[in-house]
Amino acid sequence: MIPNTSSPKPAVLESQTRIRFDHCDPFGHLNNSAFLNYFQNEREDQVEAAYGLDIHAFFRKTGRAWVVGQNQIVYLNPAVVRELVTIQTSIRHVTDTSMLVEHLMFDENKQKLKAVLWTKFVYIDVRKTARATHEPELMKLFEEVVVKEETPALFEDRVKQLRDQMKALSAQ
Repeated sequence: MIPNTSSPKPAVLESQTRIRFDHCDPFGHLNNSAFLNYFQNEREDQVEAAYGLDIHAFFRKTGRAWVVGQNQIVYLNPAVVRELVTIQTSIRHVTDTSMLVEHLMFDENKQKLKAVLWTKFVYIDVRKTARATHEPELMKLFEEVVVKEETPALFEDRVKQLRDQMKALSAQ
């Protein structure tokens, strides 16, 4: 079900994308709701490239998928029309039925943090319309790629931690 890709697999996935005109407000800033689409689309592509997991093929085969149970987002700096941004994603916490994925958007050179998103994904069996338990091969993958450093329990504390890291980087 999950192709055997290289090991060790990266915990933090990274890619770049360009901010499109039609996703921006009249000021040329990425629309607040559009951030979610950029994050989710990049994560989907990153997971397939890094882990060989095509979530759509997986759904067609198993009838199981992840749905968004909760989003927490903070906007720190605007992303603007035609800007190339860097998006990093990682699994910060996993259980047998859910996972917490962190999405970070930076400028092209990762000098400015633009937004932080935490998404709690819930694993469901669509045919039963009920929560499902991750298969053993999924748990094996998740255990390999979950970020090992401790993540603050509160979103606000994680945002503060990231902002402090960015300040320290810019001071160097």
